[in-house]
Amino acid sequence: MQDLHDSGINRSYEWRVEQLQKMRQLVLDNRTAIAQALYHDLGKSYTEAVGAEITLLLGEIDHSLSHLKEWMQPRHVGSPAATIPAWTTVTPCPKVGPACLILGPSNYPFSLSLQPAVGALAAGNPVIIKPSELCVATSKLLQQLCDQYFDPSAVKLIQGGIPETQQLLQEPWGLIFFTGSERVGKIVATAAAQTLTPTILELGGKCPAYVDAQHPPLQQMADRIVWAKFFNTGQTCAAIDTLVVHQDVVDKLVPALLKSLERQYPAPRHQSELGRMVAKQHAQRLYDLIAQVETKCPILCGGTGECNVDERYIAPTIVLNPPNDCRLAQEEIFGPILPIVTVSSEEEAVAYIRNMYGTPLCLYVFTQRSAVLNRIRLHCPAGGVMRNDALIFLASQDAPFGGLGTSGYGSYHGKYSFDAFSHYQTCMTRATGPVVAHWFVPREAVAGWLVHRLEWMAATLRHNCIAR
Repeated sequence: MQDLHDSGINRSYEWRVEQLQKMRQLVLDNRTAIAQALYHDLGKSYTEAVGAEITLLLGEIDHSLSHLKEWMQPRHVGSPAATIPAWTTVTPCPKVGPACLILGPSNYPFSLSLQPAVGALAAGNPVIIKPSELCVATSKLLQQLCDQYFDPSAVKLIQGGIPETQQLLQEPWGLIFFTGSERVGKIVATAAAQTLTPTILELGGKCPAYVDAQHPPLQQMADRIVWAKFFNTGQTCAAIDTLVVHQDVVDKLVPALLKSLERQYPAPRHQSELGRMVAKQHAQRLYDLIAQVETKCPILCGGTGECNVDERYIAPTIVLNPPNDCRLAQEEIFGPILPIVTVSSEEEAVAYIRNMYGTPLCLYVFTQRSAVLNRIRLHCPAGGVMRNDALIFLASQDAPFGGLGTSGYGSYHGKYSFDAFSHYQTCMTRATGPVVAHWFVPREAVAGWLVHRLEWMAATLRHNCIAR
């Protein structure tokens, strides 16, 4: 990979397009095998596999292919007055070699291992991909496909567990892109700092959704909440973690949620539409979260009696007003458990959201009042905000997706992925004609003139800025 980087071939438009087209063909040729691997690892339905892992990845590839030539163009910018005549350009270049490292997660093991690679390859970077060791079938398939479709100097996949990841983190990279938990994100960032490797951390957190007293149509809202919460069995970093509901709405909303859940997942344990947790220990953790509150608050559906840890099955569970000191209220849930917390006012909702652990990756607001949305956005920091729906905005290739604070840093999707994996290099060219000799004589001799000239230039710039 270093040889490829040194050759400069990867900087060309043709090389980048070739890699993206190879990835596109990889996906198109193997859709059935991809879906089967995802079902083996996560019990993921064919619908979810195609919708969340295959279609979104193809959309990202096609978007990049459509816009890549435009993104690669140098941008002309202004030059300081003191350098006139001069011409300055800013050009996107690949990161420093040998490659960029992508550490994939277990919840979307196919798409989130390859989607960051789209931006890396579009920006001219060779890529090393390390998929999650928890998803054995998907990792094995990814290994076969990368070996089949890519030259190893462009894309290479490395399997393994914690020791292999630790070894990779000891190496210098152009950039490390990590998707996963806050705990592991800190480990990645600490290791990357030793080699001064830049990182993008796509983490998670407790993403709240607030339901205002003046809300959208009730059943439509309930359908959207249920879909966004239980999609991929709740194993989505941007899934609704906790539903904060105005007390005037909760008695109407709960029956609508239960009705929607029954319609979307009529027999969740025996139906392929609801998947399984990625590992038995993950199922056990969720089981324990439910068990802790079963005698302390109402369980509106689900509960430990309907779960089977050995099968990695956690029943869709809705909990009403769990205690603030329970683990459900303190930890990111990352599974099919939905706590509902009632509040008496918008101000109480803001206070509750602000007191939740960390900074959420996403914040959802179901309201018909723009003023409510704006106040919550003002007082509740979050990586992204969506009104009157949840989760689906992740499909946009025209908007950045990324965290804030404990939910990570850096963003990607579309042009933002290209930017994330690019170094923007400034190049200034000065004219070689006659120069101002004052720059090269002893400074004291022209100090008065120089100060006067600089003050005049600054005043002119301020005037022009104000005029604009």
